[in-house]
Amino acid sequence: MFLDGTAAWAYPLSARQSRLLNSIQMKFLRNITGTCSTSPIAALRIIEGIIPLHIKAEQVAAYDRTTRLRKTSNYNNTNFNPNSYEDGTTSTQQFFN
Repeated sequence: MFLDGTAAWAYPLSARQSRLLNSIQMKFLRNITGTCSTSPIAALRIIEGIIPLHIKAEQVAAYDRTTRLRKTSNYNNTNFNPNSYEDGTTSTQQFFN
């Protein structure tokens, strides 16, 4: 739900937006695990197997820009061209690996 419309607001993701997503995820992780505020957020992500929200937002933004908006996007130093996905020869699964 937090990631609705990421193609519009999360490409590229600013440092402020990244911190905001991190603080939102931190609150939810602390409630899910029942830990105190001194627990490191990175450890909670590993325990729960949850990817950082700012990374997920960048993935979803790149995917949406490429597949829905038909615009070239870049994620993790990889360029994604929408023309590559027109004929179905390239899998979109590489966005989420």
